[in-house]
Amino acid sequence: MTSGMIHQLAALQRIAAFSASVRGHELGEWRMAEHFAQASCKHCGAELRVYVSTFQPEMDGATLEQTCPRHAVAVHAA
Repeated sequence: MTSGMIHQLAALQRIAAFSASVRGHELGEWRMAEHFAQASCKHCGAELRVYVSTFQPEMDGATLEQTCPRHAVAVHAA
């Protein structure tokens, strides 16, 4: 992986972590692969993946689609 791709992946990880946190997820450590990285919510285990690409970087996973159940309970209790 080139240094440009590494920087792109790091930027995607920050964006993805923020997006997941909006839904109440707290991500654990990132696991790196050749062209993607993956992390899971520390509380519910929902996953998030970011993909590096010269054409269209992407991210997907349950953390972007659903609220963390722990966060939902805390919001309703407040």
